[in-house]
Amino acid sequence: MKNRSILYLLIALLTFTFSGCASDAEEEFMLIADKIKNGDGGSGGSSSCPVGRWKTSTCNGTASLIYNFGSNGEGFAENPDCNGICTPLRFHFKYTVSGNTISYSYTRTDDVICSGKNQGRPNVPTGSYSITFTCQNGGAELVTEVSTNGVRRTTVFTRG
Repeated sequence: MKNRSILYLLIALLTFTFSGCASDAEEEFMLIADKIKNGDGGSGGSSSCPVGRWKTSTCNGTASLIYNFGSNGEGFAENPDCNGICTPLRFHFKYTVSGNTISYSYTRTDDVICSGKNQGRPNVPTGSYSITFTCQNGGAELVTEVSTNGVRRTTVFTRG
């Protein structure tokens, strides 16, 4: 039951993280199109975006949501416990990049430790997921966009 609760918490936190207001659709499209046209659309080797570690502020600025994209097509998402009781939730995934889209599937999770006690591992989410992205400021920012039920959500991550 605790594993399922942790999974629901993660899903809720990720949904909340991606709940920012999106800018005008035409402006977003032009930014993405310009980045792809200028060769900054995200495909390529280990030095290109999105490969690397990315963070965005969460928990009212006291912690960070982390995405790490390894050059080998594997990575992880790490979501902190805003109350500081448990270790961050870490979900490992395999991913591919095509144009300005990252497609990924979760492969495993790490143990969660709360107040010094191992709570076990959350269930691995099933299915395939995707995020549209652009790289900005010379590759220092990763701007992601997801659409859920017709609602666009954008999040800005910085290298770190």
